[in-house]
Amino acid sequence: TMVRTAMPRFLTSMVLTPLAGMLLTGSVNFADGYPMIMEIAESSERCLRLNIPEDDDAHMVFLSIPSPTFEQEEAETPPWITKYSGMETYFFGQMLEITTKKRKKIALPRKFPGSPSEEIKAAMDSFIEYFEGEEKAGLQVKLSNPKSSSTRTMETFWFTPIVINHLRKAVRANADERESSPLEGYSACFVNTNPDFPVRMVVDSVMTSEEFGVGDDDNVSSEDASFDGAHLTPLAEQLAESLSAAQSVIREMNYMERRESRMRLTADSINARVRYFSYISVGVLLVVTYVQVTYLKRYFRKKKLL
Repeated sequence: TMVRTAMPRFLTSMVLTPLAGMLLTGSVNFADGYPMIMEIAESSERCLRLNIPEDDDAHMVFLSIPSPTFEQEEAETPPWITKYSGMETYFFGQMLEITTKKRKKIALPRKFPGSPSEEIKAAMDSFIEYFEGEEKAGLQVKLSNPKSSSTRTMETFWFTPIVINHLRKAVRANADERESSPLEGYSACFVNTNPDFPVRMVVDSVMTSEEFGVGDDDNVSSEDASFDGAHLTPLAEQLAESLSAAQSVIREMNYMERRESRMRLTADSINARVRYFSYISVGVLLVVTYVQVTYLKRYFRKKKLL
């Protein structure tokens, strides 16, 4: 059976999208949460950890999408950035469709169930064209168990989900051995090999349990009928406003960081040019001095003044 888990199980990450709400009964059967977004800067690495209870397992979904916070060379905004909000909303919906929809099979599907609209498709094609037709995202996903040498590395592609069913089995080096859950959690590291383009990684997980009745399709009637999601509407609106404000602050901070880096490079370049100009000026001065002294000596000798 599957239990939908929220992302607070991750210990270290930059969480842009908070927990939306929890569906409670006498015991917690499901905890609904939005996928988590991490931004991996150029030529950098970020890691997070997932704690899996003993005798349980987890499915994970990873999706690479472009970041609109990169330093643009053109003055005109690329078309895919103007449509970025709709594109992000579509992929969030598809991630939730994969991880939250009840199905007979425990394993998650490896492809998005829906097709993008013409507008979203045009935005995706615009980005691929902007990225010179390269479909590889330049981001590697490394899954590992800190208690053993078991590890798994995968390349990501733009707008294509990577679905890992049964994380324990997927990371396990020897299919016959049984690994215990590390107390520090399984590690998922994201390595961005792009030298000048940040990448956003969307991550979600689903816990699976062998315990009967937890998250079972036939056990839907155990949910509290008095629970109404509309009660969370004001809180959801406040969370949406807070999220929008946080994203604006993060975009501004990323812009200021890149601007400061660019200005530092410009200042270093100017200082180097001034230093080289000073060396050249001193060299020219020494050559001119030598020529003048030589010329004056010859002149005085010719006039028999020396």
